Amino acid sequence: MQDLKRNRKRVPNQHIDQMENDCLEEHVSQEVDDDLTRGCGCKKDSNCDKHSDCNHNMKCECECVCHPEPHCCEPCEPDADTCIKNKCGPECLGPINPPRFNVSNSVPVAIEANRIFDTMVFQTFTDATAPNGAPLVFDVELVEINGPIPRVGQVNVEIEKICINHNGIIINTGMTTLEDFDIEPLEPTVGKRCETTFEYAVCGETHRRCCNRGKGQSVVYKQKGLSVLVEDLVLELRGRCGCTEFIAFAFPAVKCHGGQSKRCRDVEFLFNTLSAPIGVPSDGRGFTLRQEFQTHLTVDCIGKALLSCIDHDDCECHCELSIPNDIDLILCLQNNVSTLINEQLVVLTSPNGVQPRVVDTFSKVCDFGSCGE
Repeated sequence: MQDLKRNRKRVPNQHIDQMENDCLEEHVSQEVDDDLTRGCGCKKDSNCDKHSDCNHNMKCECECVCHPEPHCCEPCEPDADTCIKNKCGPECLGPINPPRFNVSNSVPVAIEANRIFDTMVFQTFTDATAPNGAPLVFDVELVEINGPIPRVGQVNVEIEKICINHNGIIINTGMTTLEDFDIEPLEPTVGKRCETTFEYAVCGETHRRCCNRGKGQSVVYKQKGLSVLVEDLVLELRGRCGCTEFIAFAFPAVKCHGGQSKRCRDVEFLFNTLSAPIGVPSDGRGFTLRQEFQTHLTVDCIGKALLSCIDHDDCECHCELSIPNDIDLILCLQNNVSTLINEQLVVLTSPNGVQPRVVDTFSKVCDFGSCGE
């Protein structure tokens, strides 16, 4: 997202520290980026009434100068005698594969660990809102155009890629209850950035009928007020109109009185109550209730987008990108709920432990091959 970081310096997001009940009208002065003038030609002067071709496909930055012939600049690549390949490690690594063993060469080991007594998973999704629950809209700002652009009217454009940028996701679990049981958080349940696992200590109760049958007890798990906050959200829209490519930023906002939009820093996702029965020990043992969350941000289909540009007398173009049906930001959430009991177990294991991976930094950096290649 380096392009996003670079362009955000030119197009700052007006962050709002908190959402107020009365929206103030926001006036955002939009200056046209230098990239938007690529399709407009050079500014007028006495010598370029007929010739305004400028070649921007340079490896170095060239100033747009009117010239009878397409203007070029010298390549800015230095000559070098020695070149080396950029040696980077793999981006992905596989899990540890322990050596195979059979019963004849294994040894029993006594351990103490949490055993899963029962587990279930909730899968749900919802649309984004403003932090105060108000309907969310997106303020779209065009920041870059590469190629010729229309001078008059609106044209249909295609959004090819949507990039989602944010600074963190905070999960607020709301109120979690387990029927007939008192639960106590092992840590404060106030949402923290990137925290996805929440555990509760539960004191056990004996259920004679289930215990005599050697079975667990079924109780109702319920989670109310679950919400997810996404900080500093910005969408990057990449698309094209024919051979012309463009980039736009979409900032979350709310509609104020008079139709004006006011940007907000964060977006919130509010979920309905999650409820289902789950099994717990019936012999009176204490256990742990664990919630493990997975989240995935996505955007629904953007079917139609319109690009319009106004060509002023001074050859400065003002372009806007509009999306009639707006943008639907969606958060997909998966909540894995488990009851865990602590038990002493005996397991079979190999006498040979897992071998660590050797990090050979010398041979990767220092190469004494022939001819220094």
